[in-house]
Amino acid sequence: MFKGGGIFRRTGPGVLSLAVLMLGGMAVAGVMSGSAAPPPPGLSAFSTPLPLPAKATPVAPNQYEFTMEETTQQLHPSFGPVTKVWGYNDGTHPTSYPGPTIEVQKDTATSVNWTNGLPEDHLLPVDTRLTHNNTDEPHTLTHFHGGFIAEAADGNPATNPGYAVGATQAVSYGNAQPAAPTWYHDHALGMTRLNVMAGLAGFYISRDSNDTGAEPNGLGVPGGDYEIPLALQDRSFTADGQLSYPVDPPPTGPWVPEFFGDTAVVNGAVMPLAEIEPRMYRFRILNGSNARFWNLEIQGSPPMWQIGTDQGLLTAPVRLKSILIAPGERADVVIDFSRMKGQSPVVRNASLPPSIVSPATRLTTVMRFKVGASATDQGPTTIPATLPGEPVDLPQTGFAARRNITLEEVLDPDTGAPVRLELNGKMFHDPIDETPAEGTTEEWRFINLSADTHPMHMHLTRFQVVSRYTFDVAAYTADAKAAQAADQPNPTPLDPKYKPKLVTKGVAPEERGWKDTVRANPGQFTIIRVKFDLPPGVTAPQRYVFHCHILEHEDNDMMRPYDVVP
Repeated sequence: MFKGGGIFRRTGPGVLSLAVLMLGGMAVAGVMSGSAAPPPPGLSAFSTPLPLPAKATPVAPNQYEFTMEETTQQLHPSFGPVTKVWGYNDGTHPTSYPGPTIEVQKDTATSVNWTNGLPEDHLLPVDTRLTHNNTDEPHTLTHFHGGFIAEAADGNPATNPGYAVGATQAVSYGNAQPAAPTWYHDHALGMTRLNVMAGLAGFYISRDSNDTGAEPNGLGVPGGDYEIPLALQDRSFTADGQLSYPVDPPPTGPWVPEFFGDTAVVNGAVMPLAEIEPRMYRFRILNGSNARFWNLEIQGSPPMWQIGTDQGLLTAPVRLKSILIAPGERADVVIDFSRMKGQSPVVRNASLPPSIVSPATRLTTVMRFKVGASATDQGPTTIPATLPGEPVDLPQTGFAARRNITLEEVLDPDTGAPVRLELNGKMFHDPIDETPAEGTTEEWRFINLSADTHPMHMHLTRFQVVSRYTFDVAAYTADAKAAQAADQPNPTPLDPKYKPKLVTKGVAPEERGWKDTVRANPGQFTIIRVKFDLPPGVTAPQRYVFHCHILEHEDNDMMRPYDVVP
């Protein structure tokens, strides 16, 4: 059984630097990020038990009341219970970060009232100079990330920029999405990076008749006390244990291109210790970081299989050596500790594969497992050969449209400092270009002209990752900017003059399930196929957004609305 308890924490201010990456013969400026100061002296690892988020308590069947509040929480024993955070109160459990886990049954509707009970002053520095943030008052907008829901419930800033202090966002979720490790987090316009950094996020787990969460279950995988959610984030702290978000000098201001903390925080605990038994466990892993990609390895290399991704189960397990997960992504993983009796393996963040480009500062230590001498319950001892995941079966031809979406970074021509990031050379409030028809399948190509990998997330939909290509970035960029200046669509990157070349190995097996977030690497274009269905009872038109899930990027124009039309 898992033994936990717990808390959380973070470290100091940061600086901005600039990198230049050569792609396809062209110098592409890429923003390195605000990196935090070292942790306070004497901050020890593995001294905090891994906490498990509380299970949310409904006020009536399938009805929840959440209030977002400021509280203090113990993140590490060195700090004591003094760290100010923002969390959720469901009326039963104390206000906490992460928030209580909402657990629902597929196709059984759930209603939630999200009330902004925050103080009038933000916990972190606010930059009102961002193009779509003109207030420093904390406004909130809860997004159900991975939900198959109407625009009114989606929590996206294309339909509502956010709710002021004292206001309530009332939503109903039909839960038509598959059983999957989805999550909720704040998505207020121009303030997402700060609100999530302060603590506004939590798990939203969908179940069905196979994936019951109990043990035994219809999947043949661990459940009950042996299914553990892990929300990974990186944070930085001041010497007295307060959250620290970097503030840069003018003219850049408090917006930094990407935030990287120097300390791993798991489920709101700093570099925690999880006491477990020598048997199989199931972990629902969420990358809730602002910008950090994680590549998780476990000391001693216990057998590890990915059984599901963002949008539910795979059709067969995939054996892994490490778990690569971008901001916004989820991984459903089974790990076998049965041969590690009495051992204490450390979970480390390994170097990223060469194709994943991130200016992240180094952060190695994540957490530790302490494996006991015996198991209370043996549980499953083998991984199932097949899983009841829904096959990815979108057509390979006959698309209603093919859309070429450029991922771009805008730099100050005099200083080279980052100004904002854009999609198709456009800002968030520019007129809408993408209008897929309900029920049609389209092919989208995320064409990365910048220097960093961007985790691209689409609201409403789930999609199939098809392939990645390298291409001539300089030639394509020139033609794309000319087309944009003439208000014409971007050219196809598959034109032979851009020298497209299929990336070796294509799409990894663990990406072959249904996804809602995909890694788009620099110097490459990433092809996805997506069908624009709407939930039962919902009629077109409906408005959603797609964006980079690096929160500093989406807050500063790397987000665009799209309409699903009749």
